[in-house]
Amino acid sequence: MNLRTWTRLLLGAAILSLTSCAQNIPVSIPPSPPVSSTVPTPVPSKPKSERYLDRMAIVDARKNFLQSPDPGYVLDANSVILFPKLGPTGLIIIGDSIVTGWSGYFAHVFPNALIDGRVGRQFSAIIPIWRTLQQTAMTHRVGYVIVELGTNGAVSPQDMQTFLHLVGDRQVFLVMPEMPRPWEPEVQKLYLQVAATHANVHLVRWDLLSKNHPNYFWADRVHPNWLGIQVMVQAIAEDLEKVITAKSS
Repeated sequence: MNLRTWTRLLLGAAILSLTSCAQNIPVSIPPSPPVSSTVPTPVPSKPKSERYLDRMAIVDARKNFLQSPDPGYVLDANSVILFPKLGPTGLIIIGDSIVTGWSGYFAHVFPNALIDGRVGRQFSAIIPIWRTLQQTAMTHRVGYVIVELGTNGAVSPQDMQTFLHLVGDRQVFLVMPEMPRPWEPEVQKLYLQVAATHANVHLVRWDLLSKNHPNYFWADRVHPNWLGIQVMVQAIAEDLEKVITAKSS
């Protein structure tokens, strides 16, 4: 039994409720060409894998603690599972290296959230993750789900529909990815379509917020730096608050 499974089983009996607050924005969340032969042809260097770039971006983040007011906001790790700091939760955050690298900051802003991140994670991984959470009763009173995925590969419409079927009528927030990778338009198009056809799916428009802002990213133009992650997390908090207010009115 690996550490992830052991940890889930250990706390699987928790009954979950939800309150969350964001830095500067309080969020209250209720439960629920040819080459001449005389010139040697250069041998192109082998491109570094996306997983390697993910890891290097997290290392860069870890080295640059001066941008973050708290070194604990940054994590140099392949994966992370953080359980609520203050009590039960109704919010689950599932993501890739962006969530993993800044998991401490996510936990600071959303202290009552369950946070699950892994470097290089594909969207398809969210299906077994959610099923495991269901089996361990950790989705019992969860009403809100933040999904920060799509950076590491195309998202299958079938996987998306399976996930939405599993979460039921919970409010789902998809963080729209922004990255210089070939599957970006495809993922963004799918997210737009899903949000337009599912009343419980909302888009956090990180793509629009970060457009023309290279200063929001590390050198790979994928992972947000301290300035960028504040913008992303604040947008998540604001969108959550809007939905919560609308549901309670």
